[in-house]
Amino acid sequence: MRGLRRFDRNVRLFLIALALHGFSSAIYGLWFNLHVLEGGGSRELLGLLNALPSALALGIGLPAGRWIDRIGPRPAMLLGVLLMGLGTIGVGLGTGPLPLGLGVGLIGVGYNLFVIAHAPFLAENASEAERAALFALSSAVLFWAGFAGELAGGALPDLFRVLGSVGPTPYAGPILFTALIDFASLGPLLAIREAPRAPMTARPMRGQGRPLRAPVFHMAVPNLLMGIGAALSIPFLNVYFHERYGLPDEILGALFALASALTGLATLLAPALARGIGRIPTVALTQGLSVVFLIGMALADQAPLAALAMILRGALMNMASPLFTEFCMEQTPPAERATVSSILNLTWEAGWMIGAALSGLLQARYGLTAMLLGTAALYGLGTLHQYLAFAPRDRALAPQPAPALRRPAG
Repeated sequence: MRGLRRFDRNVRLFLIALALHGFSSAIYGLWFNLHVLEGGGSRELLGLLNALPSALALGIGLPAGRWIDRIGPRPAMLLGVLLMGLGTIGVGLGTGPLPLGLGVGLIGVGYNLFVIAHAPFLAENASEAERAALFALSSAVLFWAGFAGELAGGALPDLFRVLGSVGPTPYAGPILFTALIDFASLGPLLAIREAPRAPMTARPMRGQGRPLRAPVFHMAVPNLLMGIGAALSIPFLNVYFHERYGLPDEILGALFALASALTGLATLLAPALARGIGRIPTVALTQGLSVVFLIGMALADQAPLAALAMILRGALMNMASPLFTEFCMEQTPPAERATVSSILNLTWEAGWMIGAALSGLLQARYGLTAMLLGTAALYGLGTLHQYLAFAPRDRALAPQPAPALRRPAG
């Protein structure tokens, strides 16, 4: 907690809201698929519902970014959380395609507003010296909250069976419980106090877009490649361990919870490494090592080795991604940060849709090992692009040694 006190009140309130969001999302993710299937939904409907948030991200991403640049991140996050809570109620109480589709649609719109506003809010509410640590901390908070949600969420269906059924399936109660958490996160967001935003200058004429001054293309390309790579295999790692090594469900749950907890811890180490070698070299080093462990996981013939490789892969791949997001925000004029954030989110979601479509074909034709090797190749290409495009710029922006402005915490 001593480390948190060095950030201002707005940041601390946001981190509370972020923790509630991560906790809620982890529980929702545990039971959504089973709720749909238990309610009589088909596998085809389940696939469409899981693809809907990505499709909405492609449709609303860029307009939402422009809008958030005008009104500010806080109102967008408030609206996003409200929509997620309302949509979750619809999902928990519904079983047919229409109520489920409307609920998931509201959640998708709300989630995208929250995600797009996240990075600009952090960039606006932290000094340049604090940003790397704050982006890392926010990512760690999400991982740890997800870990707590996975642990607590596993007991909720049995708890609601004891307390009494709520909704049409045994999983409706846990899902509706997450709506309460979403609404609770409105409290800290409402308590945030932002300075009035300056009016936008040089407003574009109707039909004419304002040109972006940030190097968006080179930011977006690796996001697209890694989104495709992630969708090829990350959602199917449980299938991989279950089918190749025969791990039971309880071992799988513990393995993935442990991976989330260690990834959250590793994320906090990235800023210290970046101070020594630079942000982009840190991103390239950790993601490059992650690719090595991903290949090791694909080729390992023993479950303990594959499990260890999976844990290290996840920690290394995710620990420096907040540094890259922070670097992108620093390269972007303040009035364009939400727009750039929306483009990064949009390209990731586009990659995810492409990868999800390709994964089934790849698995059916070449097997699960080929799926992992395909992810490794795409991660490697994305990492190489990041390094070649931004390492010279990162070196040029490296601060010169200066007297410390505050005593290091701890």
